[in-house]
Amino acid sequence: MFRLARLMEHFWLALAIATLAAAIWVIAVDGFEKGSQWLFFPAIALIMFFFRRFARGRIEAMEKHKAGKGD
Repeated sequence: MFRLARLMEHFWLALAIATLAAAIWVIAVDGFEKGSQWLFFPAIALIMFFFRRFARGRIEAMEKHKAGKGD
C-alpha cells in the first residue's frame, strides 16, 4: 500500500514537471496571453502531489499509532 502511495506521489510530481515544461514551451511559442491558461495543468498536478503526500503521511502516522497500541 505504501509503495503504491509513494509511486503515485512520484507520478503526480513527474506530471507536474512535464506539464510545466509544456506550458513554458507554449508560452514561449504563442506568448503569455495565449499560453498562460496552460499553467492550470501543472498547478493541478502539484496540488494532487501535495494532497497525496499529506494523505500518505496521515495514513502512516495512523498505522504507527495503531501498531504502538497493540490492537
